[in-house]
Amino acid sequence: MLTRNDFNIISKKLIDKDDVTYLKTQYPDISYSTLIAIFSQKRMKIFKQICYKKTPNIRQYYLSFMNNGSFLELSSQLGLSSSIFAKQLLTYIIENDQDCLFTNNGGSGSEINEKTETDLYKLLTEIKDTSIIIKKIFKNPSLIENLKLRKNIYQSIYNDDNCSPLINQIRSSTGSEYEYLLQEKLFKLNIPYLTESQLRKDGYPKTPDIKLEIPISFKGFIINWIESKASFCDDNNLKKTRDQIIGYRNRFGPGLAIYWFGYIDDLNNLQDDGVYITDKFPDIEDIEILY
Repeated sequence: MLTRNDFNIISKKLIDKDDVTYLKTQYPDISYSTLIAIFSQKRMKIFKQICYKKTPNIRQYYLSFMNNGSFLELSSQLGLSSSIFAKQLLTYIIENDQDCLFTNNGGSGSEINEKTETDLYKLLTEIKDTSIIIKKIFKNPSLIENLKLRKNIYQSIYNDDNCSPLINQIRSSTGSEYEYLLQEKLFKLNIPYLTESQLRKDGYPKTPDIKLEIPISFKGFIINWIESKASFCDDNNLKKTRDQIIGYRNRFGPGLAIYWFGYIDDLNNLQDDGVYITDKFPDIEDIEILY
């Protein structure tokens, strides 16, 4: 948990990832994971504000790439996430110069004749939605026959620590890790529960990560469900998740939202709406199982 003042100071000073190490020395009681989460969410918010804006004169950057420019250099010039830039440039190539997907110079002769036998050619002919094609290419860049283009796509993915498919997989894996941690704690306390997947099998369309079969009391607050968030709860994060967690209250009664990487103290203000926010599983001395 951070005070609003500490959060504002930390967020303002987190300009670059290297600032995390320095701030850790200034705030030794704040975990490295919390600082990384604040930094990542700040960067993600900035990138999301621009990711849907088309890069002006994208053809100019396409020509720069064809003239031995790299995705990393060009995206850096624009101040844009490398994977977002790669998607925009790849969109231009698919819509204007598909031969570039197969050879470095647009291709000719046997190289182009052989392209009809590739998985990429089948993908381009079977799917007309460019965004779907790009998603499949980003999942498997080896589909690209043009080695230079393929290399640049790989570089864009592996050098982007905010918006790339790889980072999304890491975030998903981290979320699953903390859900398992939550289940382990409940199991050790012999508190029976249902998981999200079990609830959905029973027909519930929107469910928390955990539905307690026997409610617990935490500091006098009744807990019927627990939502696990492997993130830091700042204003932007709460704005995105508020309706979701309050919706669980409407279906299952009051519950607990755990933001494992911390929260701003004044955001724990949803008790009247049936939601208690914390950054860890409650200590055993603070809970009572309501058999």
